[in-house]
Amino acid sequence: MAERLGRILALDYGRKRIGMAVTDLDRTMVFPRPILENKGHGAVIEFLREFCRDEQVTLIVLGCPYDDAHVENEQTAAVRLFGEKIREALEIGVMYEDEKYTTAESEALLDEFGLDFGEKKSRRDSVAAMLILQSYLKKV
Repeated sequence: MAERLGRILALDYGRKRIGMAVTDLDRTMVFPRPILENKGHGAVIEFLREFCRDEQVTLIVLGCPYDDAHVENEQTAAVRLFGEKIREALEIGVMYEDEKYTTAESEALLDEFGLDFGEKKSRRDSVAAMLILQSYLKKV
């Protein structure tokens, strides 16, 4: 019987919304989850504590924004701060994955399905998280 690794949760962190995607237990498939409203680090971390326990998450991958020269910016610092708070509060591994162009890619994917603006807005962050997670999985 194959060893079960636990799920990986990817987060596309934003000031208003956080996109979420998660793997299956064997880390072979990726599934988008509904967005999480960002109501502050405390509330988000409490949600993540329960989510990670219930879904058997053993690693979190945060999308990390860089500019075109791969230089960190204000949003990169915010993501890294959030990641450290998660690591300390949940005692879970946190990795970072370049999220460059994932929002644009998610918009393009959703356009293919003919969704209206509201439908795309409600799904694009979770699709971006899914793309972040797929990118991370290709490297490990």
